[in-house]
Amino acid sequence: MRYPKSLLLYTLFSAFALAEKPNIVFILADDLGYGDLSSYGQEFFQTPAIDSLAENGMLFTDHYAGNTVCAPSRDALMTGRHSGRLTLRGNGPHQLLPADLTVATLLQRAGYHTALIGKSCVTGNTQTPETLAHHGFEYFFGTTHHVDGHHRYPKFFYKNTEKIKYPDNHLHHGSHYDLDVYKDQTLAYIERKAGEEAPFFLVLSLPVPHAAINVPEDSMARVRDAVQPDPIVPAPDPLPHYTHVEEPKTSYAGLMTRIDDSVGAIIEKLRATGQLDNTLLIFTSDNGSHAEGGYNPKMLNSNGPLRGLKRDLYEGGIRVPFLAQWPAVIEPGSRTDHPSAFWDFLPTACEIAAICPPENIQGISFLPTLTGEGEQEAHTYLYWELSERGGRRAIRMGDWKAVEYDINRGDDRRGPVELYNLKKDLGESNDLAAEHPELVAKLTAKMDAARVPSSIFPFPGLDPAE
Repeated sequence: MRYPKSLLLYTLFSAFALAEKPNIVFILADDLGYGDLSSYGQEFFQTPAIDSLAENGMLFTDHYAGNTVCAPSRDALMTGRHSGRLTLRGNGPHQLLPADLTVATLLQRAGYHTALIGKSCVTGNTQTPETLAHHGFEYFFGTTHHVDGHHRYPKFFYKNTEKIKYPDNHLHHGSHYDLDVYKDQTLAYIERKAGEEAPFFLVLSLPVPHAAINVPEDSMARVRDAVQPDPIVPAPDPLPHYTHVEEPKTSYAGLMTRIDDSVGAIIEKLRATGQLDNTLLIFTSDNGSHAEGGYNPKMLNSNGPLRGLKRDLYEGGIRVPFLAQWPAVIEPGSRTDHPSAFWDFLPTACEIAAICPPENIQGISFLPTLTGEGEQEAHTYLYWELSERGGRRAIRMGDWKAVEYDINRGDDRRGPVELYNLKKDLGESNDLAAEHPELVAKLTAKMDAARVPSSIFPFPGLDPAE
């Protein structure tokens, strides 16, 4: 059903609206590439549980992460803003500002119980779990500093603000594998919520398949024959603190199958507790696949037909799988090429909850796409920027995509604006900028207008000199 957008109508309609609101479970993988699911073309290993979301729901072909690295991508998801307007525009020792309004806060106000399990989505590189409560999450179990998510056997987790220590974990080995811990916590949470009147909003923020990619042998054994032999000798890792693995392809594929098993267990728990039909279950990734921990996306074709990887603003860095299942609403086996992005989730959730989204966002609800009812509003453009790696930005408008690198290196060394037609050239191999100078100028002007300067993440090549 479509809910009234008027806040007054929602207030008068609240008792009925509460009964109709679905649970929302948002599963966010870390560094999972566009080609890492068999429903998106993966052939070396299978992901049947995650693929079932496409079979029983909707597969998005043109969905984009909030950015090409963790913190700004998750900021976009939480606040409904693209990266030219975010507080967090890169990784670093920062967190959301007290005034930043998140989807968790909005849903909490609408009567949802809110929870985050796994890697924090709002605190950047901080060790203060209190920030999660301030930004709308009533329950939290996981880690808040991104480095703690780089090891599969953390020495501690937070349960709300309490530090739960695991003395038998030693980062590289132990008896409490983080993915398994988060799966068990999720199953327990869903069990607790069964039978309660209020709906819940749960973010399961997985720290994998981000490196380290070590995984228990039982998962590796299931895929070893399918991915071997391994002709690619892994290069020395630029971040040597990751756990070393002898079989990077087998480890990565095994880790993906363990993620799939976890998703399958969550689906079954929702079904067993009678909550599956009225739950919107989403699975996606915060950016493209990585070349870390001894792994390279080329080993298992993790980014499929796309160019680039994590930290790139080519499609391989930002286009991600996005699957949505809601048995009571979404037509099984449906598929959409509607261009959408992380910043669209907040207004979508608000429309589902029958509340008004904030005015200062760039997101557009894709609920009409999910329901097949009403007219789906389209974006004029989608925009990304990253001040790291010499400074880079990109824009998609219709089928056209402009990419600009090396922005911070001065006018004489600044990279040219590249232009691609994604409908004809998904792999971004044919730069058409020289053939369409007027379109390049138009898209460049759109990029200039899309952003505002940030004092936290300065962009020398774009921000005016003081």
